[in-house]
Amino acid sequence: MGQKFLFLTAILAIIGLGLLGMRPSQITARALDLNAPVVVELFTSQSCSSCPPADALLGDLAKQGNVIAFSCHVTYWDHLNWRDTLSRKFCTERQRAYATIQKKRQVYTPQMVVGGRYEFVGSDRSSALYYMGRSPALRIDLKFKDRTRLSVTLPSLGNKAEPQTLWLIRYHASHTQDIPSGENRGKKITYTNSIETMDNVGTWDGSTQTLVLPLPAGEAKDPGFAILAQPQGFGPITAAGKL
Repeated sequence: MGQKFLFLTAILAIIGLGLLGMRPSQITARALDLNAPVVVELFTSQSCSSCPPADALLGDLAKQGNVIAFSCHVTYWDHLNWRDTLSRKFCTERQRAYATIQKKRQVYTPQMVVGGRYEFVGSDRSSALYYMGRSPALRIDLKFKDRTRLSVTLPSLGNKAEPQTLWLIRYHASHTQDIPSGENRGKKITYTNSIETMDNVGTWDGSTQTLVLPLPAGEAKDPGFAILAQPQGFGPITAAGKL
């Protein structure tokens, strides 16, 4: 028994050393193989000179099949000679709510939040990959019921689940913008999955159920749709789905 235990301990130690030597992208690849959705939010602005590298990174991350990635354009840069055409007041409010929960003194751009839990500078690829590997959520099945409604199938969170706020999101799948003024003057930037509308559609008790929700209206020519579940509206994301 003692020899078997020592052998098993040695094997685990070797595996542990191997994982420590892996690059963040390798660790994340293994996590992504689990096919659990991972939600990545980028708080950005067309007027922020530091944001284009983060915007590009989000575009790369969004190509992963199980990554639910969003650009949330804030409003507090809009006074600098250029109004962000994608900015939304609720994005600023959402970022500030995260800051309150995470006990941060200020907000900034570009800021990335993974899983509703981890925040860091939005252009930091290594941090993004690392935290994505630690932030799987349960999958919500989302499909069209008809031309005007969505069918949303929620999984079970267990008997002791905390009530969850459900956010229904409509977003621009892709949007390329010429920037004529501000810090990014003269640039042409592509934004990925910029949130157009974000509606609180009710509270979920964590039980398995199917909801039918009206499609949110908007102006995006190539809209995508997603749904997030978070305790108290801005806690760690427990379940998510996209269409």
